[in-house]
Amino acid sequence: MRAWRDQLSLSTARQYAALVPGSMPSAFVLQWTLEAAAEAGVHAARHDSVVVHPVESGLSFELQPSQLYPVAAQYQRARATTAPLGDRLAAARAAYRIDAVELALGYHSPVRLGPHTRLAMVDDVWAMTLARASGQRPPQRGSCCFIYVLPGVHECAGCPRVPGPAS
Repeated sequence: MRAWRDQLSLSTARQYAALVPGSMPSAFVLQWTLEAAAEAGVHAARHDSVVVHPVESGLSFELQPSQLYPVAAQYQRARATTAPLGDRLAAARAAYRIDAVELALGYHSPVRLGPHTRLAMVDDVWAMTLARASGQRPPQRGSCCFIYVLPGVHECAGCPRVPGPAS
């Protein structure tokens, strides 16, 4: 993942003609890795009537060459189920969460990504993936992708650094 972070940092520095703080590529690589697992889990549960456990299923993905985000995620094995969609999604989320928490907490980052950010990202990625698949608006996030550190870029939609709508 270090090479991926380094490539993303260089690519982003060229794009913005600026130095890129390590927090942004570090957060994006973790987020995109989690997203590949979440996308596979949500898609498999919604469309294939299977539950994908990221590690046990042999989940893999390729990187889009110029933007360096995951594309073509695939899995080798999954557990077939006849359970209703809601139950399949719950099982997929549980399977995702087991591997995603371990990945997030064990992810080596050259900059500090605290445990709150890491664990919030696990849940945020699942919620965003599910919302996107269901045609719903993404929820407020608990984790930060640090995109705002780039020149002329503002916080992303749902950023925890921006107060949400008053309740």
